[in-house]
Amino acid sequence: MDKSHEYGTAKHWDDVLQEEFTKESDRAAVILVASLFDNALTTFLKNVLLPTPAAADELFDLPNAPLATFSAKINLSYRIGVISQRFCRDLHLIRKIRNEFAHNIYGCSFETSIVRSRILELSRSSGMIERSPRTRGYSQFPEGCRGDFLFIASWMLYSLNQQIESCQSLPEATLEWGYNPKFTEETKKPETAGQPRVPPASLPDNNRQ
Repeated sequence: MDKSHEYGTAKHWDDVLQEEFTKESDRAAVILVASLFDNALTTFLKNVLLPTPAAADELFDLPNAPLATFSAKINLSYRIGVISQRFCRDLHLIRKIRNEFAHNIYGCSFETSIVRSRILELSRSSGMIERSPRTRGYSQFPEGCRGDFLFIASWMLYSLNQQIESCQSLPEATLEWGYNPKFTEETKKPETAGQPRVPPASLPDNNRQ
């Protein structure tokens, strides 16, 4: 299936954010950007984790599902090694910016001090704006915090969706040896099927006191 429209290039994400959010309020722009990341992480994790046979995915879709929140998806993505620690941190910054706009209904904008501070953290984290001023200028995002936020979000969305395109699902574990019908009291217990490999260096040294 051609995913060029869905994932595309960094320019595609620039275009998406410009087209979708040019006329949006600051609040709507931030909440929609966060939803793009939330949806991308959901897709990413569902592609990586083993599929569920049920119609509703109990990890994501059911009430009180463990991966129903943006925060949980960010943390799991980091813990299973599909995003870096810094990317994880920056996604949490975007989540916190989203929360500021969602919960502070009076006058929250990109000029609010805590929002400006967190966008500055985002900017310093990657250094993209400082390293690539031409790219920042070509993006056609407005000057200031709003434009910086959308610029950073665009390259992060590009990077995340690039990984979605190339990710592979985790392999299903082999049956543990106790399920092996060939195993009886008279046979030797299989040494490998379903058993973790313990590095020799981690085994106890009986000679040590």
